[in-house]
Amino acid sequence: MQVGLDHVVALRPQLVQIDGLNQMISIDRGDDKVTVVVIYDSKAQREAAAEQARAVLAGVAEFVVAPPERQGFEILVNEKY
Repeated sequence: MQVGLDHVVALRPQLVQIDGLNQMISIDRGDDKVTVVVIYDSKAQREAAAEQARAVLAGVAEFVVAPPERQGFEILVNEKY
């Protein structure tokens, strides 16, 4: 079974409680692959929230084949038009 919108929506109450987390983007890459981009206010807040985020994502663990590959990047531009 693939993680769908309903699963992500069910996690929303927990996600909004993570300090510094202000945006999540889930991208369906096809072939049962998903890329999730989460945007924090700062690197320090991302690092401080890591354990809490892992606990929230455990709610969809039964739907994934392998643990996520986590990477951190600095956002240069994030604008909405």
